[in-house]
Amino acid sequence: MKAISSMRAGMAVFASAGLLAGVFLFASTASAQRTEESTAAAQSKAIAEGRNHSLYDVRKEVSLQGTVAKFTENSADLPVGAHVLVQTSSGQVDVHLGDPRLLKLNNMTISQGASIRIIGEPVTTNQGTFFLARLVQQGTQVVAVRTTQGFPLWPAGLRATTPPSASNSQGGAR
Repeated sequence: MKAISSMRAGMAVFASAGLLAGVFLFASTASAQRTEESTAAAQSKAIAEGRNHSLYDVRKEVSLQGTVAKFTENSADLPVGAHVLVQTSSGQVDVHLGDPRLLKLNNMTISQGASIRIIGEPVTTNQGTFFLARLVQQGTQVVAVRTTQGFPLWPAGLRATTPPSASNSQGGAR
């Protein structure tokens, strides 16, 4: 009788372990699926806005070295954000640097006539061809402005600390 009771307890533990493993497997699969869906949604939104970063390929990156001909902190030209016009030995290249606040937070000041090195790649979208910077270097200072997948980096905490008057609030519970 004791052997049967012990066998039932062992089977219960085995069944519980199997159930628990199934729950973890399902949860991780569901989480991965949500991640894939949100990534797909973000890429669809980027394409609709003319920002198809899925074309960015870190293996095709090139290094631009030259002199700053012009720096525009908040350009209205696509892609919107900071742009630097770099004078290279083969001509001028308009480079998108992303959010200008990221440069400020890293104490990087880009001024006309300064030497600059940019790692990135030209990407063609339905809005044209743009040189997207991933790394910006002046002297010994290097600032990452884009992920290796081509998505612009955002300054940490700025979205969470935006004052309510600056948000697009339409009312609701207070």
